[in-house]
This record gives sequence, C-alpha cells and structure tokens, in this order.
Amino acid sequence: MLLVAEPTAPPAGGAALDQVLIAAGAFAAIYIPLGIFLLREREGKPTLLGRLADRVAALDGLPRWAGLPGYLALVSLIACAFGVYWDVPIHMQNGRDEGPLANPSHFPIMFGIFGFLASGVISAGLAKAPLPRRTVRLTPRWRVPMGTLVLLGAGLIAAAGFPADDVWHRLFGQDVTEWGPTHVMMIGGAVTCVLALPLLYAEAAQVGRPPFHGRMTRLVMTVVIGLCIIPVAFLMEFDLGVPQFPATTLFVISGFLTGWIFVAGRIFLGRGGALVTWATYIGIRVLIYAITLPVPDIHRAHWLLFLGPALCIELLALVWRERGPLFAGVAGLLAGTLGLATEWWWMDAFLPYPLPPDASQMPLMLAIGGVAGVGGGLLGWSFARHVERIGDLGPSTEPGSVAGPVRARWVGTTGTLVFIGLMAVFAAPAGAGEVDVVKQCDGDACRTTYQPVDGTGVIMGHVSYDDDCIGTQGCTAVVTVRADPDDVDDAIWFSALAYQGKKEPESQRLGDGVLSVAMEPTGRAGEYRSAEPLPLYGRWKVLVRLHLPLRTLVSIPVHMPADTAIKGPAAGLVQVDDDTDVAFVHEPFMLQRERKPDVPVWLWTTMYGVVIASWLGLLAFYGWLFASAAGPATTSIVPRDSISSR
Repeated sequence: MLLVAEPTAPPAGGAALDQVLIAAGAFAAIYIPLGIFLLREREGKPTLLGRLADRVAALDGLPRWAGLPGYLALVSLIACAFGVYWDVPIHMQNGRDEGPLANPSHFPIMFGIFGFLASGVISAGLAKAPLPRRTVRLTPRWRVPMGTLVLLGAGLIAAAGFPADDVWHRLFGQDVTEWGPTHVMMIGGAVTCVLALPLLYAEAAQVGRPPFHGRMTRLVMTVVIGLCIIPVAFLMEFDLGVPQFPATTLFVISGFLTGWIFVAGRIFLGRGGALVTWATYIGIRVLIYAITLPVPDIHRAHWLLFLGPALCIELLALVWRERGPLFAGVAGLLAGTLGLATEWWWMDAFLPYPLPPDASQMPLMLAIGGVAGVGGGLLGWSFARHVERIGDLGPSTEPGSVAGPVRARWVGTTGTLVFIGLMAVFAAPAGAGEVDVVKQCDGDACRTTYQPVDGTGVIMGHVSYDDDCIGTQGCTAVVTVRADPDDVDDAIWFSALAYQGKKEPESQRLGDGVLSVAMEPTGRAGEYRSAEPLPLYGRWKVLVRLHLPLRTLVSIPVHMPADTAIKGPAAGLVQVDDDTDVAFVHEPFMLQRERKPDVPVWLWTTMYGVVIASWLGLLAFYGWLFASAAGPATTSIVPRDSISSR
C-alpha cells in the first residue's frame, strides 16, 4: 500500500528568517545592556548589577566576581537542563519542529545559553581587587580571575552553537542527534560551564573569602566538584532508550566521569569524599527529573546509579594510604570495571531497553570502562591537586594528600588524552556493507527501498509479521526477522524501536510515542521476534536495530512515512512487505534521515574538523587556566595591589 505524505511536513533545513531575527533580537536585548554595564563598571561608575553583586557578596562572603556570576551560571544550567530534558524526548515522540521558536522547550535552552555567557561577562566586569595572585590581563588596567575565563570560554562556544546549528541545518540538513556537532557545542558549553565554579571558589578562598570556613570549606568545595559530573548529560539518549552511538561510548563516558569526579572528591575531602560527590550526582538527577515533572506526557529519562564506582574508590582508599597518581589510576580502574559491573542489574531494572548490553559483552565493556576509568582517575588527582593549591587550603587531614611533595605535571593531561583517544576509536558508528537508495514514484506517492550492493558485506534479514496489516491505520504486529546466525548471534543488542508516533490517535495504548523492545530468539537459529507488537502505520517510524562489536550499528527500516521536506531518494514511504528479504542499513541513515545526501565529503570533513578543533582548543584552554591558577604569583601576570589585597 502506498501512502501520500502530508504536504505540511515540518521543515528539515534551517530556520525561517523571521525566527532568526527574533532570536537575534533576544540576544541584542540581553547583551547591549550588558555591554553598557561593562563599560560603566570598568569606568568606576555605579551599576545596578554592581549593587546587586555587592548585596550578594555581603550575604555569602564571596568576592563580587565569584558570587553573583556563579549563581547566574547555576540558574542558567538548571534552565538549560529543563529545556533539554523536555526538548529531546518530544523530538523522539513527535518528530521535527515547525521552527526553532515553535517549540516552547527551546526558550529555556536559549536563555540558559545566553545566561552562561552573561555570567562570564558579569564576572569580568566585576573583577576588581581583591583578585587572586594569578590573573589574565585583558587591558593594562583590567585583569580577570582564571575562573572568569572558564565562564567566558564555555559561554562563547555554547552561544556560538546556536547560530551555528542553523547554518549546519542549511548546509547538511537537520542533524537530529544529541551528539551532532553544533549540539555538542551548545550542550558541551553548558556542561563545562560548571568547571568555573570550583576554580572561582578556590580563587575566592585564596583571597581570604571562601564560601564557608574551616572543615565546611572542603565539604562545600567537594559538592562543587561533584557538580562537575554534569557532562553525564551526554548519555541522555541512552537514558531515554534511543542511543544513536555504540554502547562502548556509554562505558567510556561513565568510566571516565566516575573516575574523575569520585576520585577527585575522595582525594580532596578525605574519607567519604567519593560518596559526597556521588550524592551530588544523585541530587542532580533527581532535580532534573523533578523540574520536568510539570511537563505532561513526555518520555522521561532514567539514569545510571554509579554507586558501585563510588564504593570501590572509598574501599580502596581504606587500604591504600598514599594518594598519588598511582592510587588515582588504580581507583579509576576499579571504578570503571568492578564499579560499572554493578550497573548491569540497575540497567536491567531501571533503564529502558536496549540497556543493558548482552551479558556476553560484559568483559569487553568493562575493559573499555576500566581504561577510561584510569584516565578519569588521573584527571581527578590533578583536578583535586589544583583546586587545593589554588585555594591555599593546605593538605587534607589524610596522609598522602595531593598538596604534599608529589609532583607530576602531565598527569591530568594524560588522563584527558586517554578519554579523547577512546572516543576517537569507539564513538563513530560503523556500517556493514553498502546499499543503493532507490525511490520509485506513482504520481505523488513515492516509495523508498534500500537495495544491497553485491560483494560489500551487507547483512540481510527476512522479515515477516504475525498479522499482515502493515500500512493500515491502527496496525500492530509482532515482527520476526531471520538472518544468518553468524551475523546476529554475537549482538551487543538486537532490538526493535518504534518512535515519533505520539500524534497518532491510537498511540496512547502503545505508550508515549516511543517503544523500545527486545528482539527475542524464537528457538530457531538466527530467528528473532519482537517482544511486543509494533505499530506499523501512520507517522510511526519502526526500525529493527542490530548492534555488533565494536561499533557496527545497522537497522532494517520496517516502516517510515514519506517525508516531503526531505530532498533526495530517502524521502519516500518505507514499508517492508510481509515475507521479504531486506538489507540492514547503516543506522545513522535511518535515525538521521534528514541529512542531505549530496553534500561534498570535503565540506563534511572541514566542518567536523572545525568543531573538533575548537573543542580540543577549549579543553586545552581549561587545563591551562587550572594549571596557571595553581602556580605562584609572578609580577608579569598579577598587579601588586592584587597581591597585597590578600
């Protein structure tokens, strides 16, 4: 049966001009007044924000360049989290927007991104004595703390991602994945903005104005270090049950983040530090869940527990008294192996399918998690060491504190390079063979098929249904796929995904517009069937997903509606008839169907290279800021009055 697509399909390219102008107007409405504030503040004239910063400083005891900007960054982060954890699910449920401003979830994201950059601008404008011993000179009479530059760097890349996203859509089509390059700019800027807080608060302690005093200073700073686990937001697609990247990346990111943050917390605070940072992580996840509760009928994200990694680090610290890089590396290794092994039961009980990966893949996943954990542990050691030295907090009460005689300049850099290397190896999804995309039309009704190219190693599957009703309104059927056992029996996951069906009238009985179920073995070699009937009609997109070690992600597109907004052969109705042999297709072609097919390879390579280079440069900049802030005062960097003000 051929179906004619709706003529009013949402756009698959850039935003309309009026929406671009509205966004530009909002940007100007925020940053023109901020520019005036900056000029007046640097001229020593009173400003409304300056008076507010003074009041905040009188309450919290922090310098004016740390208190108000830090709170604004946190509020902006909460706004972004609210928007993103609302936005991504409704795209999975409903599909594309009519435009960037037609989706209400984009407004908290937009103003959160504006807030990150604004917090950096405000901190820079308020940067007057007392200043920390290491500052950066912007003009002969204007120096700013290192933490201010973290805010500015994170805010700039996040803000640049907003217009870059529209340019990307115009060049390449909509890249509907969380890890799309411009999405990484925006989300990455948001989640690394929080790195400014431990640096700013340590610099505040250095000038004699910490957030609290005595033991409470270390406890509060440990909580702030725990906030730096927020890059876990990059696992959101796994949390929602629609991962678009290999399962190995889940273990790379989880091992690295738990190794980094929990090791840093344990070293910085001492006994219980890893558990304090873990409790901070749980608080973040509960807060995200709570702030999205008022939004009705969205596909809600679950989360990894991470208690196992924290306990492994705490237990190791009880028997290993030294706190140098070797301890940190071993602690990270335990967190990424034994600690993440405990996540298997939690994934099975709490996270949506296709997690956990097949149990046969546990040794591979934990080995990768262990290497990532070592990298995270090394960074955690360096991170705690720098924060301690920046804040002049002295050694902790435990033997072997990082403030002791151990010195290792490149420990943190090595840990970061381990993570970058693992992501470079494992992040990009691989295909299996090649297909030709063929569109055949009968009048206005077009149908797309994916024909295997002989000799390229395409995996084939035979598709059948328990009810041959595909394409008729309300059709649901159990889908059975039979393939060569050698091609499918070693799968990391073999699942079926139905999504973007929430607008169908009968969708309520099938859930919330997203349905992810296992393909279960029937007992016949190489044959699997869906654990539940799948919707095979209307707006529903249905894939049978096969993930093979290490990076292979391929799918059978069982049903996908025609899409008039897409240009090229992929735009037609995809509908696999009963009792048909079809190819498993490289999965990004399906989940990111809006990609333009005729973009030159050199343009893809150039644009990806620009985004990757900008991020590598920004990460290096962050590292330089922390390392420089931890160094001694030098007359070439800090003015005399800034030193004496301490």
